[in-house]
Amino acid sequence: MIPEAAEYLSAQDIATITGVHVATVWAWAKQPGFPVAYRFGSRATRWKRAEFQAWAEEKRSSG
Repeated sequence: MIPEAAEYLSAQDIATITGVHVATVWAWAKQPGFPVAYRFGSRATRWKRAEFQAWAEEKRSSG
């Protein structure tokens, strides 16, 4: 479970929220319009929760 207070989401968090495989998240990350990823060290990549939620809402409303 992902705490609502978490400011950043991992690829696994996004996969869990959206119900897709983590590889799909990485494919989305390469597409224009997907939120910018932030690097924390050499092995941690995260997305801001608010930016991801805005992207997901836009996708839902556009069909």
